[in-house]
Amino acid sequence: MLVCLKTACAQQQAAIWYFGNHAGLDFSSGEPVALTDGALNTFEGSATIADENGSLLFYTDGVTVWNRLHQPMPNGRNLWGSYTTTQTLIVPKPGNDPIYYIFTASPQFDYIFGPGTDSVGFHYSVVDMSVDGGLGDVTQKNILLFKNTTEKITAVHHANGHDVWVVTHEWGNNNFRSYLVTENGIEPIPVISSIGEIHSGGGANNSNAIAYMKLSPDGNYIVSALWEKIIQIFTFNTNTGQVNSLKESIVNVNNAGLHLYGIEFSSNSKFLYYPVSLQYCGVNDPDNQAEIWQYSFENSKSTKVGSAIGAFNAMQLAPNGKIYITRCNEIIRESNFMAVINNPNRRGKDCNFQEKDVSLITGNNNIGLPNFIQSYFLFPDPVIDMPNIFTPNGDNYNPVFKPMQFENMLEARLKIINRWGQEVFTTTDISAGWDGGHAPPGVYYWLLAYEGKNGKTGTAKGWVQLMR
Repeated sequence: MLVCLKTACAQQQAAIWYFGNHAGLDFSSGEPVALTDGALNTFEGSATIADENGSLLFYTDGVTVWNRLHQPMPNGRNLWGSYTTTQTLIVPKPGNDPIYYIFTASPQFDYIFGPGTDSVGFHYSVVDMSVDGGLGDVTQKNILLFKNTTEKITAVHHANGHDVWVVTHEWGNNNFRSYLVTENGIEPIPVISSIGEIHSGGGANNSNAIAYMKLSPDGNYIVSALWEKIIQIFTFNTNTGQVNSLKESIVNVNNAGLHLYGIEFSSNSKFLYYPVSLQYCGVNDPDNQAEIWQYSFENSKSTKVGSAIGAFNAMQLAPNGKIYITRCNEIIRESNFMAVINNPNRRGKDCNFQEKDVSLITGNNNIGLPNFIQSYFLFPDPVIDMPNIFTPNGDNYNPVFKPMQFENMLEARLKIINRWGQEVFTTTDISAGWDGGHAPPGVYYWLLAYEGKNGKTGTAKGWVQLMR
C-alpha cells in the first residue's frame, strides 16, 4: 500500500495547465497531452487548479477567473493582477474546504497601473467552489495585503503538512513576506525577513520587479531572480516562514545582454535550473543563444546544460517529474513547442535537456507558465507491484505481464530472462508490458531498473509464470 502525506500526494492538483496564447497541457494520465480549449491568452504568469483526480476546477491570468467550462465566473473579472505579471497563485484553503485563494500582484510595482492607484499592490481574492452548481464564484475580490510589491509569489506547505506558506517580496527593499494560510484563513500579519539584494532598479519601468521566485519542493530553499541583476539562493524554515542565510549569489552568466527570468528546482531539491536569454520571443541571433544552466547544491557550481536560438523563459516542474520550459522564437514560428528537462535530478548534461519536445498544436508559448504550491512536487518513493502469473491464451484474462501498481516512476526498463539466462524481451514502455510473444509456457525471471520522480534509483526483480 502507498502511504504518504496529503502534501506529497497532491500532484494531480497541478495536472492541468493553461498558459500563453490559448496553450494548455493535461498531465492527468502521466505524460502531457496538449489542450486547445482554453480561454486564456496571457503574456506572463497564470495559475490553474485541479481536484485530487486531476479534473480542472478553474484557472486565471490574474485578471479573469474561468471555470471548468472556460466561462468567466460570476464576479470573476477585473482582479488586480495583470496579463504581464510574472506570477499569480491559487492556494486551496486547508481542511478540504471549498474555498480557494487567488494571490495577485501589480505589474512592475506601479509602472503600469500608475502611482497611487488602488490596484497597485499584493492582493487576494476568494473563490467558493460550492456555488453556481459547483462551477464556482468569486465571492470576495482584491483584498489588499500590502502595497509595495514585486511580481514574485511562491508557496510551500508548512512543516505540519497541512497549512501553506505564501511568500512574496517587497519592492524597494530586501523584505521577504511569508503569509500563513490555515483553516482559519490568511494570517494578516506576515513573517518578514530582511535579507539579500534590494529589489529595485531596472530603469524607469521598474524592470527588476520582474522574474520568478521559487521555493524548493522540500521547502529548504527559496530562490529569487532579478531581471537585470542576479539570482540569490537562501535557506527557508517551513516551521517559522523565515528566510534565513544567503547560500549563493549567481550573477548574469557569460553575456551581459542576456536576462534572468525563470527558475525551477529538481524534485529532489538538489539542483536549480535557470535560463538566460535575450528578452522575450522576437529574437533569432545565433551569436546570443538562449542558455539553460544547472546549479548543484552539492558542489555549488553552475553548468550549462543546453542552448538554442530564440528565448527560454519560464520553467515549471510537472507531475511527471520533468521540467517544462517556454520556448519562444516568433521569427521562425516555433513558439508552439516547449523545451523539457527529462531527468532534472541528474547532474550536468545527464539531465537530458531537449530544446524542442512537446507540441502545443494550435497554442503558443509567451513567456509565462502556471504557478503552483511547490510541495505538490515532493514526490514519494517509487512503488512497484508485479504479478507472478499471466495467461496470454486469447481469452483476454491476464493476457499481459505488467505492473499491478507502478507509482512515482520517471522512467524504467523491464527485462525478461528465461531459465537459461537468455534475454527474451526488453521494454521501456512498462504500461504496455510483455504479451509473451512466442515464448513457451514456463517460469521466467524479470528485472526492472528504475528512476523515481524524486530522483531515487533502484532495481526490482522476481519471477513470473507464463501459462497458455
